Amino acid sequence: MSSDAQIGEFYKEQTIFLTGGTGFLGKILIEKLLRQCWDLNKIYVLVRPKKDKSPEERFEELFEYPCFDLIKCKNLSKKVFLISGDCQKPLLGLGVQDADLLKKETTCIIHAAANVKFDQSLKEASHNVRATRDVLELAKQMQNLKVFVHVSTAFSNCVHSHIEERFYAPPMKSENLLALVDDLDDNTLQAITPKLLGEYPNTYIYTKCITEDLVKTCLQVPKAIVRPAIVISTIEEPVAGWVDNLYGVIGIALVAALGILRSMYAKKNNPAPLVPVDYVANCTLAVAWKAHRSGTTTIYNYTGHRKNMLTWGRFMEIVEPACWEVPSKKIVWYFCFKIRENQLWHKICVFFLHTMVAYFVDFVLICVGRPTIAVKNYRRLNKMMDLISYFSIRSWSFEQDNVLELWDQMGKEDKKMFKFSMEDTDWVKYARDSISGARMYLLKETLDTIPKGQKKVKIMFVVHYAVVALFWYLLYKFLIFVASSLCGNF
Repeated sequence: MSSDAQIGEFYKEQTIFLTGGTGFLGKILIEKLLRQCWDLNKIYVLVRPKKDKSPEERFEELFEYPCFDLIKCKNLSKKVFLISGDCQKPLLGLGVQDADLLKKETTCIIHAAANVKFDQSLKEASHNVRATRDVLELAKQMQNLKVFVHVSTAFSNCVHSHIEERFYAPPMKSENLLALVDDLDDNTLQAITPKLLGEYPNTYIYTKCITEDLVKTCLQVPKAIVRPAIVISTIEEPVAGWVDNLYGVIGIALVAALGILRSMYAKKNNPAPLVPVDYVANCTLAVAWKAHRSGTTTIYNYTGHRKNMLTWGRFMEIVEPACWEVPSKKIVWYFCFKIRENQLWHKICVFFLHTMVAYFVDFVLICVGRPTIAVKNYRRLNKMMDLISYFSIRSWSFEQDNVLELWDQMGKEDKKMFKFSMEDTDWVKYARDSISGARMYLLKETLDTIPKGQKKVKIMFVVHYAVVALFWYLLYKFLIFVASSLCGNF
């Protein structure tokens, strides 16, 4: 390869141990490596049993996702191998033979596994710390290890308004947290969790901060920490708009497009640090190359480009036209989503536009003899929106010097193959691709259903404004009646 393609050359003959390979980012990392770096030696993917499925079943199903369509013609069994284990078990739940295999062959570790739920207990979230500790302990015994990359989050130190690309003092040392979790019963731990968290918004962020400190103090090989911001759909590779889950911002945009979500508590002018998952993968792979090259430990805040940053208000502005252009035939109401900056007004709107509507829908379902679904689903939706609101009503500034320097040091060919600069991102096109991808990959609707969706959204437009007009008319009549009654009494 030329000097402009050094990243691909770095991965030649590498044996990579990947945790979190079945997750959103993990899938894209595997796909990118297999498509762009076929000359690598092996990828070992840690997979745990889940929902009555064995690791073997989940590993086989992994490559059925549409994101792997471009490489299905390749003999993937020559390059990707299952490692049965579980990050929630001691020593990663590895068998002796698998552990020995990893110690002998691994040259690069990408630790991307994490429990990202915001509402999990501290005991559950502590597995983020324990698993990282166990990966690091395993790494110490890898005789050929060249580099270790840990995927964190840009919000791991969100108690600070300006976040630099450096290590911060953790709220608690990892060994103390794990001892606390092991020693206390669940009720006691739950009771003291709010005090332990302090200013941290949830247990996920709390444990990710502690985990970064653990990475800092362990392992004497080149290391790097990648801190991506809010990860959303692919922008380019392997196909624009691919997404595999309803969580996060794309889920919010989708349920808003379906007419289900009607209010969000956010500050319209606050930056929305959204980053495409394929760019996060490219940045992560480039970071491993740079870490090996420099031989140092570096942190990268991957939060988009400061010259082309989106705000929450602008994001929803560009999402709305996409809801008209590529509507789903499954919409339940017209798009009437609004960002509200006043918390009290937001709660009032949620009560009338979510809660009251949900009870009315369930009442109708009861009348026709069908099981109720609306109240339960709206409670889950409202809970998710409350958890996200911490990030949508606050603003942070992120140092990006290391990310920008990394991009500048990459050759011309590497910048094409491992692009992650968002300086020239077309947000309008990206929003349209994301909505189109969500309807295709999450709602399982093909492009030929768009005309049906467009017809239905026009009908819902008429119905929506007819209901609005009827509401104001009835309110007007009620006020006239009240006024007349009051006048009659005098």
